[in-house]
Amino acid sequence: MIDELWHLVQIPLAWIKWAKDQGLWDFITAGSGVMISVFVLGGHKKKIPEFSVHLTYSMGTGHKNYPNVLNIELRNLMDAPLVIGRPNFKFAKGVHAGRYAHGNTATGDYEIKFRPMGTDGLPIPGYSYTHVMLRHREQAYSYLPLTDDWDEQALLTAIAPQRRWGLFKTEKGLGTLFLNVVLLKDEKPRVISMAVPVIRLQRGVEAPRLGREWG
Repeated sequence: MIDELWHLVQIPLAWIKWAKDQGLWDFITAGSGVMISVFVLGGHKKKIPEFSVHLTYSMGTGHKNYPNVLNIELRNLMDAPLVIGRPNFKFAKGVHAGRYAHGNTATGDYEIKFRPMGTDGLPIPGYSYTHVMLRHREQAYSYLPLTDDWDEQALLTAIAPQRRWGLFKTEKGLGTLFLNVVLLKDEKPRVISMAVPVIRLQRGVEAPRLGREWG
């Protein structure tokens, strides 16, 4: 038995020695480094300094159509304006939207519309838009209806880290918020695509302003 185990251990060691003798070990090591770098860099989402995306949840709002919502607040802290465009949301597998969420059957994502916020911190009455310009310190707000039958515990359970292969946990989250941010600081506008994973949510206001005129 011991001899068999020793033979199995020697197989990978012999292969490593052969690869080194053939000059392949450095190539394999370099290739592994490149693959790891691509994996790590690919996992990072583009961020914009001084542009804030704040996500919270409100459960039991009292609104008959939107009892549970994901609150989305944007804030521009740069000294130059920017434009938000093409916002949409894609839910994680197994997570469902509320009945009144505007879904796109063709793409599987959900429509997001923003409304500018006033100095009182409340959305300004009027229509909401998929494109909105934010000047210095200006804010915009939107919300996405979550499934009606959730309570807070059901939400926290849905976004709790999931264990894979019994080794480590990964954060599932609600899904991903996608935005195109057009920076107007330079002479030539620059578009940055953002993908914001919705994880580690905090509780927001209990009764956000969800009027009938929103649309």
